Amino acid sequence: MLGLFLFCRSIDSISLYFDSDYGHFHFPINSEIPFYRLGNKEIGKIGEWGTRIGELEKNVSCKYLLLGDSQVFGSGIFWKDTFSEILNRETKCHWVNLGIPGFTLENELSLYQKVRTKISFDRVYLFVYGNDIYETGDTPDFLNFVKKQTWYFRILSFLFPEQSRIYGKRKYFQMVQVRMETELMKLAPSNTQVIHKSTTNEKEFITQKALFSLSPDYFHGSLNTKSIAKKNFQRWYRILRKLNDEIVSANKELVIVYIPLEVEYDPEMFQVYKDIGFVMDSSWIKSNSELITDLNIITKEKNIPLIDLREYMRFRSDLLQLEDIHLNETAHRLIADILKKKP
Repeated sequence: MLGLFLFCRSIDSISLYFDSDYGHFHFPINSEIPFYRLGNKEIGKIGEWGTRIGELEKNVSCKYLLLGDSQVFGSGIFWKDTFSEILNRETKCHWVNLGIPGFTLENELSLYQKVRTKISFDRVYLFVYGNDIYETGDTPDFLNFVKKQTWYFRILSFLFPEQSRIYGKRKYFQMVQVRMETELMKLAPSNTQVIHKSTTNEKEFITQKALFSLSPDYFHGSLNTKSIAKKNFQRWYRILRKLNDEIVSANKELVIVYIPLEVEYDPEMFQVYKDIGFVMDSSWIKSNSELITDLNIITKEKNIPLIDLREYMRFRSDLLQLEDIHLNETAHRLIADILKKKP
């Protein structure tokens, strides 16, 4: 039995070097979905890839794909105020926003593989948000999904942990797709009520406190790539190498843009999270986290241009939406202006 166990684990380890089909989720294709900003609604058109359609393509000499999560998508603000739409209005290039809320690097690779031969582009901007390593790991939602799986899946997970995990992640993303469509049906334009946020001046930080209750190690699991986040960082880096190889083999360019967590630039939020109970590290906001150190090393080794937004966001407390983790209009304008200046 011991020999069989070691053999299975050996095969599982070797298989890490082969490609994996991660899968992704998306908005309902060719549909219209309501989005909100402080209770005000706008209807967003969703295209054939399940992503929101931006500014109509014009006669341009350059076309860029933007891969990312809700920060890139622009959750909580009007579409016209997202940095991608600002760039579409103010530059001679076309910026295709493929960001979807909740995306991980696995999803971004999967979506890229789906559209790469069907969309013309010159460059890919991969937006790495500070929690990407954490989200690549076994989040509470994913673990809850795993607990509901069959007994034989758990046996396979014991013998082949990594390959079973990749399979489980793919099934998990399929579940997220179903859940997303179910929830969006409740927000159909014909029966949606406008939701008004509380106007109280007292800051309760409900989102941040809920995050602590679910993941008290959230920040360490995101930024400490030498210790608690080491395994997830290795998984994340493997996916990044795959994405970079595919982009380079297509004679395209990859640019990485790092969007920091608020504890890496906002001193007020750093203290808020500390008061809530998160174990904090002053190096995150005063110098470099282990994640950004590793990211600098990787991009230099792979000759990938890196735009580190911490340089422009450091010690600012005006870049987040009220009681939220998402960037506001000021931050999106800042990012647009930075990208306009980069070659």
